[in-house]
Amino acid sequence: MSLDADIRLLSRVTLFEGFDREALRLLAFGAEARTYGEGSRIYRAGEQSDGGYIVVSGAIHLHPDGEDKDTIRYGPGSLIGEMALIVPTLRANMAMAAENTEVLKVPRPLFRRMLEEYPDLAAILQQRIAGSMDEFMKQLGRIREKLDLAEQMAGSDN
Repeated sequence: MSLDADIRLLSRVTLFEGFDREALRLLAFGAEARTYGEGSRIYRAGEQSDGGYIVVSGAIHLHPDGEDKDTIRYGPGSLIGEMALIVPTLRANMAMAAENTEVLKVPRPLFRRMLEEYPDLAAILQQRIAGSMDEFMKQLGRIREKLDLAEQMAGSDN
């Protein structure tokens, strides 16, 4: 892919929306293009993360806990490993190419460099992450309510 095509792809990734062209150019220039054949493992559950992956073409299946069941499919424009761009974490899933797949790997040091060179983006990211965490906590609250209700209903059957 050309640098301009990479920049266009990055501009469509939700986490990078609103980033100016120069910041996206830095990411595109430093990102590592990789190709995986169908069925190739990209990483294993439990491995130390070192960056995120953006699907250029093809698709990636994430297997929770490294198992083959309950896969989640991510296609072009998807960012996998968002938190790995910011902090070291262990991979929660195994990632495999669902078909012939091209990705851009964004290493954490590259992402941090971009935030250092464009500090206004750090504030944007902080707001997005805070919003994501708020939504996550609301979802957990709804799950908790359903579990409490199920527990009450199970208790009333006895």
